[in-house]
Amino acid sequence: GILCSQRQRPALFRRAAAAAGKMGSGASKGGGKKYEATAEAPIETAPAEEMPLTLDTAPAKQPRILLQASKSRASLVMNQVALSHQEGQYDLIVMGGGPAGVRAAVEGAGRGLRVALVEPKQVITGAPTGAHSKCMREAVLHGAKSWPEVEAVLKRAVKLTENAAMNDLITNRVEVLHGSGYLTGDKSMTVTPIAADGEVSELTFDSLVIATGSKSNRFPPVNFDLPGVYDSDTIATIQRIPKRMIIQGAGIIGLEYGQIFAGLGTQVTIIEMFDQVVPFLDVSLQDACKEALKKAGVEIILKAKFQEVRAGTGGTEEEPAVEIELADGRVFECDCLFSACGRSGNSKGFGLEALEPKGMKIGRGSFIQVDGDCWTGVGKIYAVGDVAGANLATVGQAQAIHAVRCIFGSGLAKGEKGKAFNPSGVWTIPELAWAGITEAKAIADSIDYGSVVVGYDRTIRGCVTDDHGFLKLIYEKAEGTVLGVHIFGEHSCDLINYGAEEINSKRTVFDMLRFVFPAVTYHELYNLAAREAKLRLILHLAPKEDLASAQLWKRVSTAIQKAMVEIGSVDEDSDFELVVTKCWKRIDTDGNGKLSNEELHAAMETLGLELSEDDIKAMIADATQTSSGSKTDGIEFEEFVRILKLRAN
Repeated sequence: GILCSQRQRPALFRRAAAAAGKMGSGASKGGGKKYEATAEAPIETAPAEEMPLTLDTAPAKQPRILLQASKSRASLVMNQVALSHQEGQYDLIVMGGGPAGVRAAVEGAGRGLRVALVEPKQVITGAPTGAHSKCMREAVLHGAKSWPEVEAVLKRAVKLTENAAMNDLITNRVEVLHGSGYLTGDKSMTVTPIAADGEVSELTFDSLVIATGSKSNRFPPVNFDLPGVYDSDTIATIQRIPKRMIIQGAGIIGLEYGQIFAGLGTQVTIIEMFDQVVPFLDVSLQDACKEALKKAGVEIILKAKFQEVRAGTGGTEEEPAVEIELADGRVFECDCLFSACGRSGNSKGFGLEALEPKGMKIGRGSFIQVDGDCWTGVGKIYAVGDVAGANLATVGQAQAIHAVRCIFGSGLAKGEKGKAFNPSGVWTIPELAWAGITEAKAIADSIDYGSVVVGYDRTIRGCVTDDHGFLKLIYEKAEGTVLGVHIFGEHSCDLINYGAEEINSKRTVFDMLRFVFPAVTYHELYNLAAREAKLRLILHLAPKEDLASAQLWKRVSTAIQKAMVEIGSVDEDSDFELVVTKCWKRIDTDGNGKLSNEELHAAMETLGLELSEDDIKAMIADATQTSSGSKTDGIEFEEFVRILKLRAN
């Protein structure tokens, strides 16, 4: 009796099959008996009201008895199907229509289950909170300078994402309930509709996935009731381009919006109470961020604390005026204050407190505490996404799929371990992304590591586009295992996925060199970085040692080894030192026991290398382990032997 399109039929068939499968063994939630035919007893006698048959034990009557029993069992199955699909009863209810919630609902419905998605907002896009800044960023990159131009991009994105999300939900027959959910038990809840004339619904469920997301932190002394004051949720309601903006907090959200509004012509100042910008980033990305902000005209003030926020003189709703006084007495005036001080779990107001005696725990930052399978510790209730501390939309979506597998799957999903390192990206201008450990982490963990940095301008793609950026590769020296990848530049958020896979698979720079990438792409950065890392490993270079000078010493060492092979050397070690000694006597022309710049230059000419003065200084710096060849009295014999032996291995 259900009308559906051809596209929706597979989902309906799955739901019918799943519902019937619950009674496939003959058991019902209501405690109905199970009837099985066996060799000794073809069927257990059922109560008259369930199976009104007169059992005849004569052999000729057995097929008739089995047929009647099968019909009775089929009737019981269909009765149970009807019971389990009564109004307000669901196999799974998902609270929250963000990226994790939509994914959980579709995953459950895809298994043929009756699923409801409860969302208080009228428009469901399945997009994360940060999608607003991504849309504004896109508008800036396409040259927007007025609010109508920005608004056009925002409206287009909302429409397209809503269409995509609703198409997915409708195709899989997910029932969308627009309203606020409130738990009344571990199997029941009420939904208050957003429509003023709607009635409160009482729902029951077998399983629940909480995906209510996060909300912006609000800390004193900021007065969020003042016109022109926004947080990372309400900034989406702004309808103008501010003239002067103060941003509280130099985290990811603050940096993104700072560059965006600066690109629209706003004068932007970021005020941070700590001494670093996004301290969890690798130092190379931190430095690149600060340089990009400076280039965009964004001022950054560190180690400064808000003392008071008050209304400025002459401000109105349409043209706000806000004054910020810092603890050191400085006062800033603006028409827009944006507080970006992180986010906390959106776990209040849903009745979760009533489940705490049963095992539900709300931890620091109002995040729901869950185990590795996203289980809350109560019945069949799971929490995924930001409300469970996921932070990234893609992590929340992965959690959503895993949670549904744990609830309705075969049990194999429970205890599965995800990847050690997830790729992360920030949509600054340009983008930045990372996976694995930072250089600071490698030092803190006493890892013998190496690192290389390769610029976009060393790739063919970079030469074509004139984009600026870099890839930094951190690797372990013993085996060349890739430990971290950090990228700054356009397309970083796409490029990082390969690096994350290499890190999680514990592959080496040598493995990376064997991978063939498409031509004229920024993936060439990986090949270039791996190639340099390989050379640094072969030449035993520290992260800041010069590769070019090391290669020159390698040329000298190789020439000596090649000559030894040609004359048939027997004892490589002793013969090598002997040859080096003779080489030293030949090139130390004044015989003072030290090799001057001029003598080294002449020696390199005999190998067919015409070097500059800077090249010679770099070689001396490499041999003497000084900076920029600052040692002016030449290379001593022991230093000469050491560097040739080191570069020979």
